[in-house]
Amino acid sequence: MPEHTIAENLTRLTTARTNIANAIAAKGGTVTSGDGFEEFPADIATIPSGGGESAERNGVNFYDYDGTIVDSYSASDFAALSALPDNPTHEGLTAQGWNWSLADAKDYVAKYGKLNIGQMYNTDNGALRLYIHLEEGRLSPVLGLCPNGTLTVDWGDGSATETMTGSSTSTLVYLGHTYAAGGDYVISVLPSSGSALGFGQRNSSSTVLCKSQTDNADDRRVYLNAIQKVEIPDGVTSIGSSAFNDCRSLASVTIPDGVTSIGSSAFQYCYSLASVTIPDGVTSIGSSAFQHCYSLASVTIPDGVTSISSSAFNNCYSLASVTIPDGVTSIGSSAFNNCYSLASVTIPDGVTSIGSSAFQYCYGLGFIKFASATPPTVSNSNAWASVPTDCIIYIPAGYLEAYEDATNYPDPDVYTYVEY
Repeated sequence: MPEHTIAENLTRLTTARTNIANAIAAKGGTVTSGDGFEEFPADIATIPSGGGESAERNGVNFYDYDGTIVDSYSASDFAALSALPDNPTHEGLTAQGWNWSLADAKDYVAKYGKLNIGQMYNTDNGALRLYIHLEEGRLSPVLGLCPNGTLTVDWGDGSATETMTGSSTSTLVYLGHTYAAGGDYVISVLPSSGSALGFGQRNSSSTVLCKSQTDNADDRRVYLNAIQKVEIPDGVTSIGSSAFNDCRSLASVTIPDGVTSIGSSAFQYCYSLASVTIPDGVTSIGSSAFQHCYSLASVTIPDGVTSISSSAFNNCYSLASVTIPDGVTSIGSSAFNNCYSLASVTIPDGVTSIGSSAFQYCYGLGFIKFASATPPTVSNSNAWASVPTDCIIYIPAGYLEAYEDATNYPDPDVYTYVEY
């Protein structure tokens, strides 16, 4: 990455501050005039959630799909639980449980003291549901999906249902429709018995809702921006590459526990997405999967994830807290680059490698806690570039020298290293 002049860096910081403030305000949060990177984590906590009143954030937090904290515990109180909290309920959705088991969650909290856990959902009738808003003059969207079998499409306007038929969950099939007037609609797509549903891509952008089979990227956004909410049914096993890329008004998504992979750029440029629960069957998060999700304030990652790919959460300006599971062995380059609001991060003892720029420009970091006695390999010192100099580096007792002497770690002459 080329070096920037002081003036350029000041411009970047000013722009970043404005973008974060606007994202918080757009979600209903309170930003006081003069607030900056240090105040943003507290400002994010003022964002109201669609699921009702949110519990106060604590060490162990249970999130609903929309970012509502439904239960919260201190580490000691959580250790005393005999069961996970009750599942939330929502009309049209079937709760599938939390994305951590009680035993695994207790093990993690006993080691690291903090954990974010999320609720998974299936749609109550097994249908994909797209909640859309159409403006006058833009009333003829084209649905682009990958059916292996037959899908029944209800356009949500009282018109007759139609079908889409295909032979592969990776081959696109298109179906268009014209609405009589602008407004809010719910498109319901139900796979027939034995059929499966997939999401395709063309030119590295989503095709779920487009202008035509051959539209260019700019025209495609005309209808991608109509998508407000997505509920994915249990029969979907993967969220493919660029599945919802460029859905800039997408504010919430439910992903069922049958999903095992989230592809590269799957939710890239989803500017309005506020919260995500990653299902417990997922083992890897693809490159740039949530890049440029400016409003993403909470994400719950299950313990089965073993790698966080490059740029997975790059430019998630509002991300204030993240749990990296114990099974993760690698954190890719720029994985959390430009996560301005990230207040702290624990690197579990399973991590053996950290890529370049992994935590670059994380201006809000108050501490980084390493769990392993052996310092993970860090490919470049820019992994920590622009992390504030008052950020404390916590390392296991007895291994101070190993970390201070490790290559590409924060300079011990500048940063404070503390054993725990």
